[in-house]
Amino acid sequence: MRVNSNPLHDGTDQFMQWLAVDPVSGAANVIFYDRRGDPENKSATVTLARSSDSGKSFMNYAWTSSGFEGKDDFIGDYIGIAAYGNRVFGVWAEKPAKEKHKHRTVVRVGLGDFTSAPSK
Repeated sequence: MRVNSNPLHDGTDQFMQWLAVDPVSGAANVIFYDRRGDPENKSATVTLARSSDSGKSFMNYAWTSSGFEGKDDFIGDYIGIAAYGNRVFGVWAEKPAKEKHKHRTVVRVGLGDFTSAPSK
């Protein structure tokens, strides 16, 4: 099952995916690094793909808007997801631009709150 809304074979990658199924709602949630916004396929953002219809379809949500390059860091070693009660929690590593941060890698956390969304 394809979970991203990126057109097939456009030359960009989606990778290092993790899955969490919400034990309360049954929704399937997938977090992944996503290069579809960079035609050079170098800069990644983080995307949440969510299905509330037993995996028949997935909606994509951008958890980050600014892209980053992993370079020589092991960003994929530090990505995860948990879901409970229509809330989705994601964690991932980014390599920030040098001029903005003194650290080589930072850890980010995202929250997707779907408690007001209609359940199927």
